[in-house]
Amino acid sequence: MALAINIVDIDSGEGNLYVFATVTPSGNYSTGGDTLDFTTVANQLGASQAPVQVWVAGSTGDAYAFIRAGSPALANGKIKISTASATELASGAYPARITGDTNIQLEAVFNKMI
Repeated sequence: MALAINIVDIDSGEGNLYVFATVTPSGNYSTGGDTLDFTTVANQLGASQAPVQVWVAGSTGDAYAFIRAGSPALANGKIKISTASATELASGAYPARITGDTNIQLEAVFNKMI
C-alpha cells in the first residue's frame, strides 16, 4: 500500500520548492520499497515533475531511502526501508514499531516551474 504524505510546511526558495511532511505507513510493505505517490498532494505543491531529492527518517532506528523507479514522475518513487541490522524490511504487514512511529519525517525538494 502507498505511504500517505501529510504536508506540514512548504517553503519557496529562489529556484526550488521545499516540502516538509510526515509519512504514515499502513498495510503491507513490498520488497524493493513502498510507493511514495506525490500526486496525492500535487495540488498543494503546484508540481508536475518528480522531486529532485527526498530525505526520510523516523525514530525507530530503521533507515529510509528514496528510490527513483523508472522514469521520474510524481507517482512512481519508492521508499525502501532497512532495519537496524542493515537488512531490508521483510515483505508483509508493517511491524508495529513502524506504524506506531508518528515521527517519520520527509523533506522533498522540487524544481520550480518558472
